[in-house]
Amino acid sequence: MNKNVEKVVTFIVLLALVSGIYNLDMEHLWSIQHNWMSYIGFLVFIVYLVYSLKKAARLQDKEGL
Repeated sequence: MNKNVEKVVTFIVLLALVSGIYNLDMEHLWSIQHNWMSYIGFLVFIVYLVYSLKKAARLQDKEGL
């Protein structure tokens, strides 16, 4: 992935996470109807975090060889 595209994707993922935290309705914490955007933002963040960690591990293995 291009460095600039990767920076934009990272920014969007973090923006979705922060937006989800900001819009989280604590009175209806476990309600998907009230907090669906927050849950999607958190899920996208977790998926991107796993992707980033796997990519970093691959790069580290290549440098170590």
